[in-house]
Amino acid sequence: MSSIPAPVRQLLQARDQATAQKIDMAVTKKALDTQKATGDAIISMLEQTVNVQKQIAKGHLDVKV
Repeated sequence: MSSIPAPVRQLLQARDQATAQKIDMAVTKKALDTQKATGDAIISMLEQTVNVQKQIAKGHLDVKV
């Protein structure tokens, strides 16, 4: 039998669960931020591709350095 009284043990478990939930939320936020950044980069690349295709269709290509 544990020397920690049941109410104290329950409180400690609740704090552990709250901490675990905060960690899970932080990890989830980081993953979503990464997905958003990846999506933004893909959209930018697609927009650039569309611009190049339009320029080629007009018979010229502006190259930016």
